[in-house]
Amino acid sequence: MKNWIVSALFFFFFSACAQQKYQVITIGFYNLENFYDTIDDPKFDEGEFVPTSGLHWNTEKYLIKLNHLAEAISKIGEEYLPGGPAVLGVCEAENIQVFKDLTQKTILAKSNYDAILVDSWYRRGVDVGLLYRKNLFKPIVYKSYRLYLPQDTSFKTRDQLLVKGVLHGDTMFFIVNHWPSRRGGEKKSAPLRAAAATLTRHIVDSILSMDSLAKIVVMGDLNDNPTNASVFKFLRASGKRESAFKTGLYNPFYKLYKYDGIGSHAYRDKWSLFDQLIVSKSLLKPKSGWEFYRAFVFNADFLKQTEGTFKGYPFRTVVGNTFLGGYSDHFPSYIVLRRK
Repeated sequence: MKNWIVSALFFFFFSACAQQKYQVITIGFYNLENFYDTIDDPKFDEGEFVPTSGLHWNTEKYLIKLNHLAEAISKIGEEYLPGGPAVLGVCEAENIQVFKDLTQKTILAKSNYDAILVDSWYRRGVDVGLLYRKNLFKPIVYKSYRLYLPQDTSFKTRDQLLVKGVLHGDTMFFIVNHWPSRRGGEKKSAPLRAAAATLTRHIVDSILSMDSLAKIVVMGDLNDNPTNASVFKFLRASGKRESAFKTGLYNPFYKLYKYDGIGSHAYRDKWSLFDQLIVSKSLLKPKSGWEFYRAFVFNADFLKQTEGTFKGYPFRTVVGNTFLGGYSDHFPSYIVLRRK
């Protein structure tokens, strides 16, 4: 009965939107910034996020982090879909238990979320995952993909997660990423992100080879901007809609970054837009069902540092061994889909 009421409210609310022509729904991505529990796992290097560290990571600090993330997620795109996105890709989550805490012990409990996470071999023990509202998205199958570098067998990074499911009557594919960082310098580390992009493109092409009209959303913290080669050359995600019908992928965050100057992450007085959602061409002019409508970076004031040198930057949880009590060092990004 509860789920029926939620679904009824969903259709009533959104049938009144967009001049009474469209229903709308939101898909998001959020880097959760070191979302660790308080238990020291000897298999991984958890850095300062253990009780015995200089940070003294403990239950009190964890609960602040937990509730702040829930608050942020619940407000992503709330003008289109109250309670949080229908589907939210995330990265930097330690395990499935932190997802259970997030979705069952916070304000997100009323949004009826569930989660998918596959543990990878990444040394820091934080991975990508997918949160979804159970009354809006029904997973069918999921699979993780591991990036191997033949020239460096010791290299380990986050796995890429593919989830196939039904988004309110429409079959969709979501690929969640957290590409290798810029540690050691942007230029030196660029081949690592090119390799990650090549793997993502392989997943996309595998789906399209079975169904050329498949609706796919590639999302993640790519550690590169929409204008970097990993995104436009190796992933072949075009910033122009007309070109996307040739490459198969359209990146709506290209315009936000290149022309509007919008970013999701700041470092040394420079903004980057690493957190992107990229859609397949079938979401641009679908024969039926969901289609891409708009893209946003969710940079509400409560997610920002309010004073000091870093005023306006994302309000972080931790800097070194100092607990700030913020949200994340990234702003969330999201897209709006609509259908008649």
